[in-house]
Amino acid sequence: MKTKINVITNTWLGIVSVLGVLIAPMEHVSAQSDQHLIEVARSVVTADRETVVVAAMELTDAESKNFWPLYHEYRSAMEKINDELIDLAMLYAQLYPDIPQSQAKQLLKTYTTLQEKHVVQRTSYLKRFGKVLPAAKALRFAQVETRLDLLDQLNLASKIPLTPIDQAK
Repeated sequence: MKTKINVITNTWLGIVSVLGVLIAPMEHVSAQSDQHLIEVARSVVTADRETVVVAAMELTDAESKNFWPLYHEYRSAMEKINDELIDLAMLYAQLYPDIPQSQAKQLLKTYTTLQEKHVVQRTSYLKRFGKVLPAAKALRFAQVETRLDLLDQLNLASKIPLTPIDQAK
């Protein structure tokens, strides 16, 4: 089982890297093209994310009946927060490297608000998953989601340069 999950995780990491390659050059294309690239990348990542969950969860037919509708609701809710995070990253890219202090403060405030929303939303849904799955599978789902989210975050973070601190603005 470890080998299967390692292969899936490595495949997911490759997919997320491709997503980063698609998103990284976005500052040079139009807003319409940006949105199109994001949608194409999202559809690939969504399908592959679900494949990872299928392989890792080993759900019975009875568990699947309750799990998948809740999973799709959960992912939809999380994607709304992720959309806001992508919007924030796009704004940052437009401002970079000359980020006024007032903008930096607002970016930080928005970022922390999004992080809080993510935690609240995820906590709420994990409780709901705990009601439709045995405890061990609910915990496994939380672990799988954490790993996938960390891969997403690592990929996004690797594409965003650190804010210059030598600004006097």
